[in-house]
Amino acid sequence: MTDIPVAQSPSRMRWLLAVLLGTVLWALALGASFVLPQTLLGLRFGGATHAVSGVFQLLLGAGAIYLACRAAGLRWPDIGATRASWRTDVLVGLAVAAGFALLQFGLIIPLTGGAQRSDVVANLEQLHGGAGAVFGLATLSVLGAIAEELLFRGLLLHGIAALLGRTRTAWTVAVVLVTVLFGAVHGYQGWAGVVDTALYGGLTLSLLCLWRGGRITAAIAAHAGWNAIAVGCLVLLY
Repeated sequence: MTDIPVAQSPSRMRWLLAVLLGTVLWALALGASFVLPQTLLGLRFGGATHAVSGVFQLLLGAGAIYLACRAAGLRWPDIGATRASWRTDVLVGLAVAAGFALLQFGLIIPLTGGAQRSDVVANLEQLHGGAGAVFGLATLSVLGAIAEELLFRGLLLHGIAALLGRTRTAWTVAVVLVTVLFGAVHGYQGWAGVVDTALYGGLTLSLLCLWRGGRITAAIAAHAGWNAIAVGCLVLLY
């Protein structure tokens, strides 16, 4: 793990403001993404409506991170959101997603409970409702992954490291904290889901981000790619 170079080094107070404000705004955006389709559009929760929630989650989540960065005087590149080497990063991310999917559905899930695993059960419940539910969950999974990466790999990973001085130890602590937080917010999937999301969505994607020079593009592709593949595998295999 190496120090991640940045063009500017905003003060720690600015980073603290961005992290705190961004986390609060992003959490509000997440809640609103499930409430607004029902209150504003009169849609029922679940099924194909998840696709609308995904659009809201992406727009509101990205808006929350943008407002936090703007208030703190940060730029998109400060949190790793840059177009540099994006084609390579996307391919690397998708390869990571495919490799993890092969490992997960080919070995880990069958050996640890299969259809009885808590995370498999939770996700299959969301897929009830035919093609509309599959489309809705797949869309939410992909768009939600982008919003999550802006927070976890973008603002939090870079922000925590910046607050601690951007040393090797600081990045290590940032990776650990983001791993724990990412697993915790997926508690609705049970312990199996918490462990898996922490190891992949928390640890693996954080290390992937650092390996790619702090850019979050590969992590976005790996996250969105895994979510899309997982939905397809759940439908086909279970």
